[in-house]
Parts: sequence; structure tokens; C-alpha cells
Amino acid sequence: MEASEKILLKQLASGNHLAFTTLFERYWEPFFKYVYRIVQNREDAEEVVQDFFIHLWNKRADLPELQSVSAYLYTALRNRLLNHLAKKKYRVISIEMAMEAESPLPAVGHLERKSTEKMIHAMAELLPEKMKNVYMQHQFMGLSIAEIALATGNSEQTIRNQYNSAVKKLSVVYKARLLSLVALSLFFL
Repeated sequence: MEASEKILLKQLASGNHLAFTTLFERYWEPFFKYVYRIVQNREDAEEVVQDFFIHLWNKRADLPELQSVSAYLYTALRNRLLNHLAKKKYRVISIEMAMEAESPLPAVGHLERKSTEKMIHAMAELLPEKMKNVYMQHQFMGLSIAEIALATGNSEQTIRNQYNSAVKKLSVVYKARLLSLVALSLFFL
């Protein structure tokens, strides 16, 4: 099937409507189910999948040579989904909320909490320096916005802005990782 999909993608790249229709019919339902499991809203799921197919058609001439068409399509869909989540301003997940959503079993919960904290700490290391410092001081050291402002000589609003920007950036990365885990778990179901 992969060889036939590569042919379809080449035909799509040259503007073949039948190839596009074939890919659309083949992937619409699994893509819809994938997105729906995450957004839990039929209209939003349909919007994301439609947006994906419109984007695919518009970028057809720029499609790369691929080893796995389905992997490429799912990755592109995931990117459209992340754009949708950011655009719709889905609620940002804080460390506390992520930890509360973990297993109620004490030993498993402790390991999950440590794993989540370690992952968020590693992601925070990728933030711009000032933003990272504000986030780490507030989230991991427990300093208040006022204390960080006093220590850095910045206004509280500047510190609040840096912290909020950090949370937004981290939430997108965190959601992307969660979506990857969801996709992986769905693959094995």
C-alpha cells in the first residue's frame, strides 16, 4: 500500500484531482477519529481535518520525497491540530494540573510526577534566558512575581508577561509531546 500512496502523492504534487480525492477518502475517517479523540468536539475535529486537506492541496507542489506517506500525513495533521489548539486557546496545562491528572496509585503517581517534572524542566531549558529564569524561579523555586521583579529590577508586569509567555510556549511543546504519546498509544491499540 505504501508504494501506491507514494504514487498518489506524486500525482497529487502534479495537481491530479483524482489522487487528492483518493487520499481524502482513504484518510478522512482515521484522521477525524484521531483529532476527535483529542479535541472531543465534532465541529473542531472536522475543521482541523478540513484545514489539513486544504493545506495539503495548497502545498501539493512542495511535497518532499517520502519514505512513509502515512507518517508524513499524520505528522502534518498533528501540526495542523497544534495550530488549532493554539488558535482556539485551549486551556494551558500547569505543572500542578498535569500532576493531578496522573495515576492515583501512590508509587506510580510519584514516578509519573517525577517524570512530568523532569520533562517540563528539560523543556524550560529551551526557553530564552530571561524567560527561562523567570519561569524556573516562579515554578520550581516558589518565588512570587513580586519577589522575582524585585530581584531582577524589572516591573512586576514585565515578569508576569515573561512568565505567561513561557507557560504558553511550554504548553504547546507539552501538548505536542502528549499528542505524540496519544498517537503512539493509538497506534498500538
